[in-house]
Amino acid sequence: MADVSLRELVDRARLVLFDFDGPVCDVFAGVPAPKVARWLERHLPSKVDTDDPLAILQEAAKYGSDMVEAVEDDLIMAELKAVDKAVATPGGLESITATIASGRGAGILSNNSSQAIVRYLKDTGCLIKITPVMGRKYARPDLMKPNPYPFHAALIGTEWDASETLFIGDSLSDIEVAHAVGAPVVGYANKSGKADTFASAGASFVIEDMTEVTAAIVND
Repeated sequence: MADVSLRELVDRARLVLFDFDGPVCDVFAGVPAPKVARWLERHLPSKVDTDDPLAILQEAAKYGSDMVEAVEDDLIMAELKAVDKAVATPGGLESITATIASGRGAGILSNNSSQAIVRYLKDTGCLIKITPVMGRKYARPDLMKPNPYPFHAALIGTEWDASETLFIGDSLSDIEVAHAVGAPVVGYANKSGKADTFASAGASFVIEDMTEVTAAIVND
């Protein structure tokens, strides 16, 4: 991990991009991800050893466009139901609000569906102030993070380059996509063991609480 403080990373950023599930909210807190995975799995010819709905979508892609679209449609439906019961991450929305108040751009870059992200942000009253909002491309799980496609797509039409952003994510794929596009990245270690994993993967900085981001911005 680079010898740089979170405040220094914030100082350099013109746009702060947040992963959605994790840094902003726990999407499947009220609709458990394993239950969704088993529901999606009914489309597949055989069971898959994963409780991750996104992994089921990736598996479906092996069997052609009809199957991946069927799983995609059901996953979007499940995510829309899930965000209605999602639990806000302490400091997550506050970090977005602080980012906007500081004059920086604030956006979302996620492997969740744009429909679910928009519904959640609309319900919180934050949507109108957040841009870009980049969810996964429909029925193209191959283009999800760590593929750099969504990061580049998120910046189209903006005045920012990847090096001028700061990405905050809670998965190894978030660290990897940031490296792929040349963006600084903060690893949000919200589970045991993640801090060491993110540090080893070369995260610019590692936090265990999203309120650290708010504090770094407010004290800028």
